[in-house]
Amino acid sequence: MRRSRSVLSCCASLLVALALFISGRPVWAQVASPDSPGAIAGTIVDPTGALIPGATVNAEKSGNVISTAETDSQGHYTITGLVPGCYTVDAIATGFQETHVDGVCVSPGETQRKSLSLPIEIQQQQTVVTDSEIDTSPDKNGGAIVIKGAAINSLSSDPTELQDQLEALAGPSPDGGSAQFFVDGFSGGKLPPKSSIREIRINQNPFSAEYDALGFGRIEIFTKPGTNKLHGDYWMQGNDSSFNTHNPFVADQPPYYSYMLDGDVNGPINKKSSYFADIFNQHTINDSVVNAVVLDSNLNQTSFTQAITSPTTTTNFTPRYDLQIGQVQTLTLRYSLQRTTQSNAGVGQFELASQAYNSDNTEQSIQFSDTQMYSPHVVNETKFQYIRDRNNQTPAETSATVTVQGGFTGGGNNTGINRDNQDHYEFQDHLQIEHGTHEFNIGARLRDVRDANVSTANFNGNYTFASIGAYQITEQGLKAGLTGAQIRAEGGGASLFSQTVGTPGIVVSVFDAGIYAEDNWKARKDLTVSYGLRFESQTQMSDHDDFAPRFGVAYSIPGPKNKPPRAVLRAGYGLFYTRFASTNVLTAKRQNGVEQVGYSVTNPDFYPDTCGTNPAICTSGATSAPTIYSIDPYLRAPYVSTAAFTADIPAGKYLSFSANYLTFKGVHLFLTRNINAPLPGTYNVNDPTSGVRPLGTDENIYQFESRGASSIDVGFFRASLHTKSMGLFAAYVLSKAEANTSGITSFPSNQYDLHVDYGRSANDMRNRAFLFGYADLPGHVSLHAFMVYNSSKPFNITVGEDLNGDTQFNDRPAFATDLTRSSVYHTKWGVFDADPIAGQKIIPINYGKGPNMFQANLGVGRSFNFGPVVPDENPPPPPAPAPAKDSKDSKDAKAPAKPVKKPIVRKYTLSFTVDAENLFNVVNLASPVGVLGSPLFGESTALAGVFGSTTANRTINLETSFRF
Repeated sequence: MRRSRSVLSCCASLLVALALFISGRPVWAQVASPDSPGAIAGTIVDPTGALIPGATVNAEKSGNVISTAETDSQGHYTITGLVPGCYTVDAIATGFQETHVDGVCVSPGETQRKSLSLPIEIQQQQTVVTDSEIDTSPDKNGGAIVIKGAAINSLSSDPTELQDQLEALAGPSPDGGSAQFFVDGFSGGKLPPKSSIREIRINQNPFSAEYDALGFGRIEIFTKPGTNKLHGDYWMQGNDSSFNTHNPFVADQPPYYSYMLDGDVNGPINKKSSYFADIFNQHTINDSVVNAVVLDSNLNQTSFTQAITSPTTTTNFTPRYDLQIGQVQTLTLRYSLQRTTQSNAGVGQFELASQAYNSDNTEQSIQFSDTQMYSPHVVNETKFQYIRDRNNQTPAETSATVTVQGGFTGGGNNTGINRDNQDHYEFQDHLQIEHGTHEFNIGARLRDVRDANVSTANFNGNYTFASIGAYQITEQGLKAGLTGAQIRAEGGGASLFSQTVGTPGIVVSVFDAGIYAEDNWKARKDLTVSYGLRFESQTQMSDHDDFAPRFGVAYSIPGPKNKPPRAVLRAGYGLFYTRFASTNVLTAKRQNGVEQVGYSVTNPDFYPDTCGTNPAICTSGATSAPTIYSIDPYLRAPYVSTAAFTADIPAGKYLSFSANYLTFKGVHLFLTRNINAPLPGTYNVNDPTSGVRPLGTDENIYQFESRGASSIDVGFFRASLHTKSMGLFAAYVLSKAEANTSGITSFPSNQYDLHVDYGRSANDMRNRAFLFGYADLPGHVSLHAFMVYNSSKPFNITVGEDLNGDTQFNDRPAFATDLTRSSVYHTKWGVFDADPIAGQKIIPINYGKGPNMFQANLGVGRSFNFGPVVPDENPPPPPAPAPAKDSKDSKDAKAPAKPVKKPIVRKYTLSFTVDAENLFNVVNLASPVGVLGSPLFGESTALAGVFGSTTANRTINLETSFRF
């Protein structure tokens, strides 16, 4: 172990030294490029030939802006100091469509002429790209989505809803979880405010070796830099309960509201530097709805609903600074501060008001990047990020938690007091070299996280009752003065008591490294082959050698002469690893039996005492079993083996299609297993001291392991329609997902046979469809819509008791064979026996079928331009002198072009928008209660909360913005 750490540390040190060496300007780079710089110059005109002054013209290389110029009063521009090579020239002017031309090549010491004509922008153009250019390049895959320009305004401004929408567009993740977000190339940060987002890329270049995560389910967000002129944007959105439809699960709902304020300003500092600053504030008062079964004052079972106000405030401040040094180096510095406070969190559905806690979370981040172009074919980018997280959580009550399966959760919150201080460090270096038909990419990413945590989780103790009936008998017995043994004889009593004691503070650190190299080889004009290898390793686990090969090939089917290809066919394969998170290391080191010890007592007869009121409870004895966490000494990093086959098909100028088949095989997936649970068939549920444990002690040892497996098959179909004034993106996903784990916090139902839990994944939705669209209408009216449909999501059906002594309440019933037994339940999913006997078949995992979901959001906006008219500095050129009669020129002369009416541009824009979420007021239900014996079994007790909170069913938001 020490040797592995030494090797890893040595490797990391060499990587850092190499990256620092590359990021500086080495002598060899200067010697390799002795050529004198060149320039690009030209004229920018409109469709009539009129000159356009004040236009911004960029010279770009590999997606990076190398140098910028602005046209003078005659529409002329000159970009100087360019290293010889080929560039993309991009021209932008107010009132005109952005235009670019590729392949403008600069020779040493010479000026390349390139003039552009910009089309009139009749309506404000929005862009949602599924890259319309049919190309075999790996980053031009048809399943990718690029959202930029004003199309970003069509997405939700609420950060939580925006994240939900982007995850829906990304489609299913290969591990069944949520999508991975990267902000300006960095991992781990929070989603920035929408107003500061320049571009969003989804599912692009899925098999690139640069990333540890698969492209399908990867979302990259790039923030805005400053501009060459002063600009500002101020925006406000509000919602009030009087605008919304009622939550169907609560009769008496207190008033609530929310508002969001956002403002940004950006502009130049000098000719070589610019700034962008954004400040965002969101204040939300939502209602958390409790829907449970409790006991009334007479100890009778009764349905209980309550709406509890939960205020949340989020403030975000993000400045960014960009500096160009010379002609080949660009520096970017970005800082972000976000603080979120919430009161009465943790309440809703079964969680009663006493479960509330208050939280205060602050995150600060600093990002630095240095991009250098050593020659026309060599670009290096060095990045560094530091994130400082400070999270505090305080419960409203500290009494023992009472969990009643299928009924309610009351008492104090089991998470206790939590003070978590995390420091994240991330260093990256990426080198791109173009050589002939090859594009080589080489780089590394180093990350380190230090987590100092103080937690009193479960210090208050937790009682678990198998049913509301058992809890009712217990409370009635206590009121009657019965002993614990007498209460249990009546059918009452808790099934399990657990409590943790020890030292609350612990500090851990986890380091991981990733190195990659890949080559995108343009073997032929119609064929591109990509191949690469990524190596990953980390501390805190024995597995240090994780190699991830990546491969991709793309072939374009030729079209008619001088026409685009008919289609591009792609295939790819790769391995993608998952890291062992620092939070898991924290749990294992804290509850290792030394720092902290957890105690479990099966069928306790001392309710409501705890270790605080009766210290003898938390001692090793006949009924008290210590519980500790550990990490499997043979723990391996999970990986997903992925293959994809796609076809990208253009259909005219504006329409395109993409068909994708993806298959994922998860290997060594994380789960937690009680490795000292009673052996199968040896435990008697009526005798908590029974059961033969393999290690010979009474300890419950929860061990993090990598024994899980999964299989996912996905068919993904996409259609995209884009014109100058509208865009439409539609997709349908057909998938099937099976697994025997739901993540590292999930336990198997049989600790010694994982196969019995292999079945439908908890995230398996067979059919999904979504549509995202926008349109600019006459009269400065705009529309945007977002619709999503998900077929039923499965849920697990359990008996609510621990039948095998492993302290987990996830045991499933059997298909009933004797309908006369008292343990038989008749449900719409079948007839089940909650007390399985020999010969009966246990029902599959996630056997229940939940409700479908459909939601449509629609926004309508109107903008007003006012203030002084921006002077038209583009008068049409004077007519050319008429040629002499009967001259050759007069015969060849063409009629003058018809003047194009230009839009009037004013200095200020004021916009008003109305957004309806869940326009058709469809009641989308949360997953049903799956505990047999619960009075609420098979019923949904809350709204699903698609793209928003569960406070209301349909919400109406009012929005206004001012721009200059």
